[in-house]
Amino acid sequence: MLDVLGALVDKSLVVSVPVESGMRFRLLETVAEYAGERLEEAGERAVVERAHLAHYRELARTRDAGLRGPLQTATLALFEREHDNLRTALRTAVAAGEEQEVLCLVHSLAWFWQLRNHHHDSRAWSAAAGRFGPDPFGPGAPPAAPLPGRVHDVPPPWTGERLREARRGVRLYALAAQGGSGATAVEQEADVVGRLAPIVAAYRPGLPQLCRQPGTVWFFARLMTGGLTGLGEVLALLVEACRADGDPWDLAFALLMRARLAGDGPEEAAEALALFEDARDAWGIAESLAARGEAYERAGRLAEAAGDFARAAAAAGEVGARSQVHVFTAHLAAVRLRLRPADAEAERLLAHAAEEAVRWGAEATGNVRLLLAQHYAHTGRTGLAQEQLGRCETEFGDHTPGLFWGLVGGMRAWVDCLDGAHERALDRLDRAVGDLAALAHLVAPRLVVAQFATGAWALAGRGRPGDARTGARLLGAYDAHAAEGRDGGFHPYTPQTEELVRRRAETALRAALTPEAYAGEHAAGGALPAAEAAALLRRRAGAPGARMRGAGADTRMASAGTHPQKHGGDGMNAEPDEMSRGDVPTPDRLLHSGSEGEFTAEDVVLASGRDVTPETLAWAERRMAEKGRASLDELLP
Repeated sequence: MLDVLGALVDKSLVVSVPVESGMRFRLLETVAEYAGERLEEAGERAVVERAHLAHYRELARTRDAGLRGPLQTATLALFEREHDNLRTALRTAVAAGEEQEVLCLVHSLAWFWQLRNHHHDSRAWSAAAGRFGPDPFGPGAPPAAPLPGRVHDVPPPWTGERLREARRGVRLYALAAQGGSGATAVEQEADVVGRLAPIVAAYRPGLPQLCRQPGTVWFFARLMTGGLTGLGEVLALLVEACRADGDPWDLAFALLMRARLAGDGPEEAAEALALFEDARDAWGIAESLAARGEAYERAGRLAEAAGDFARAAAAAGEVGARSQVHVFTAHLAAVRLRLRPADAEAERLLAHAAEEAVRWGAEATGNVRLLLAQHYAHTGRTGLAQEQLGRCETEFGDHTPGLFWGLVGGMRAWVDCLDGAHERALDRLDRAVGDLAALAHLVAPRLVVAQFATGAWALAGRGRPGDARTGARLLGAYDAHAAEGRDGGFHPYTPQTEELVRRRAETALRAALTPEAYAGEHAAGGALPAAEAAALLRRRAGAPGARMRGAGADTRMASAGTHPQKHGGDGMNAEPDEMSRGDVPTPDRLLHSGSEGEFTAEDVVLASGRDVTPETLAWAERRMAEKGRASLDELLP
């Protein structure tokens, strides 16, 4: 047989490709077409295609379990090598109308597609599978009954509850695997409750299939239809269900989700890590280490955070999760820069991760660019920060959820505040809060809350009548809701950025208000529900005298196909970007009234737009000793 293959290779009829396990062989396209025609003429094509389908369905079905344990790396490599054959099997099954074959392949490949970011495959094939058979969520469909294990633990043909659950499952995968478009579909859906209510009604608490994907979607459907109050409750119920009815891997995954999205400390990530280590699941180990690293970073335990991020990047590399290697490396570099702001090697590492992540999709790229933008902003290079944020917007796809537009828009507003461009900051915040309105209050309320502090700073800087009082209310709302910890794991900014925005906002507001006025408005804001505070910010941002919406291209339109570097500044066409400089941030306008009276080293640092650290205070003291009052006056226009 090898001699025959060798002869065919020598004659260029078969192509040999080296792989880790040896050599693989494939027919040239023209030869494959010819062979297919001969099979067709012989009446054997359907038989051969059916045998190919059965072989690859069983390969996917029986090897899927290897993706959740010590065989993970080898199984991922196998599935990647065979992905074209697996797609061919799916095409064969769809063309032949073999519903159960399609169902089995989709269930067997769903986790592989998720691990390897094959989002298009997940969307397309789960949707194709859902077009077969009766609608399991339609009128008169029976409710779900208990189904232990995974639906594809046994090969088809299936009957009864297993078949019904397989049909439900591919529709849940289709809903979840729409990725960005799934979120935007929910954001734009006129009747979200009507769409999701049948899913909620089909299941009930205590069913074992709710402990694993795709059954976990049920908990989020309950949130979207008003049955649960917030993401924290969703994930608490999921963890509780997995403790009662799930296996250790299911529990580890639920704990990981809770640690990443709603955790207050490192404990849940540590428990997930222990379970994944017991399972010898490299992907789970990497993700749990990163989640614990984020918790350590928020707690100020930076050395421990750096250690976890370094281990996470190494573990992701072992399993071939290349996109996550860059994300975790970026987090490591960002923590190193917090430990040593002048660490040039760490900055190079962060910038390199941002460029490399582009190859692995907008999610990984955006994550890294946000870290790099914050570092640039903290070190006075606001032009570079806006460039990174503008590139995020350029790289967003057509179906990117408004939640991510809002996140980036809010961060750009923060950089505008550093530049003293408070009017533009408020315009961005108006759009950002609008973008966040549909989903963030449910799945990531802190994204909305974070805008309150930036809005307070921007209003204080704009300084129109009533702006400072509204700003103090927004800061009170920020302090109240940020302290609630309802979604402790989902933080739009690094702790360094959160502290800076909060401090600069309060400094500017206290300079504009009497102590009594500040205290009264701050207390009133603390009693505002988050939705009312968001509405207050939008009303004030759009108050008379603000730059009219539509005076220039919307951020999204400006970024579409337009690289910020080609236009200078941050890629906005709405107004010139004279304020976005690459040297140091322009200080707040409320600090621009001269330096009459006593002043401190901290005043000099704040006027320079830098963070207050022992190093910057020492710099300010040297400047004061050298220049006296001019050390502050020279920083004020």
